[in-house]
Amino acid sequence: MVLFAFARCDSKVTADSNQENDQVNKASEKKSTQQIPLDKGSYLSFFSNFPQDHLQDTFVVHSEFGKIEIVLFSNTPLHAANFVHLVEKEYFNGTWFHRVSANHVIQAGNNDDPHTVKKRKAIGEYQLPAEALNDNYHFYGAVAAARSYTNNPEKRSDPYEFYISLGEKYSAGQLSIMEEKYDLSLNEEQKNQYQNIGGSPHLDGEHTVFGKVISGMGVVEEISRQETDSGEWPLKNIPIKISIKN
Repeated sequence: MVLFAFARCDSKVTADSNQENDQVNKASEKKSTQQIPLDKGSYLSFFSNFPQDHLQDTFVVHSEFGKIEIVLFSNTPLHAANFVHLVEKEYFNGTWFHRVSANHVIQAGNNDDPHTVKKRKAIGEYQLPAEALNDNYHFYGAVAAARSYTNNPEKRSDPYEFYISLGEKYSAGQLSIMEEKYDLSLNEEQKNQYQNIGGSPHLDGEHTVFGKVISGMGVVEEISRQETDSGEWPLKNIPIKISIKN
């Protein structure tokens, strides 16, 4: 189970064009320069030494329903670097919110276009080690990494797919029942947040939460209510693009 838990021109060189080229070069220096596909042996070193320029930026998920703004958590540096890397590689652009579940999650980063498979192969095949499982929670608006539940005791993340948690508000009694059912031990922060804001406590400790939505949860709600097939795949494609907020 994977939980689904953005012309030829004149050769004449002028002072202005030199200045523009310098600006372009300086901007490109901020971007990751990985050209060789990442693999199990290279991704950890690459993300551990990833340029920190954009990790504190706000990221915007664009869709026909509106914009969703996301910030990343500093205690999940590998997941944050991976997300920035994929945004810089424009991997997410043209992928979809391919799983939507009302009062649960909306999941993005995949589609049924063969071009997406080619993009993944060009970037690399790897998984991310779990981070901050005991510190970051699935509160309403949490951004987390999807993962496989098959042969994955280390709870390693799929680098290409993420989801936004919606969930519900729970009473103290309901949370007590969930603690027993899912073998949870919720702290006071979790209990207060799940009672007052909502979320998906049963996913805590199972997936890496690496960011949160700071604007656009109304858009998330609307997407989550779209009609789907029996597998929670939207009947109408919901393409996305992700950019860094200016």
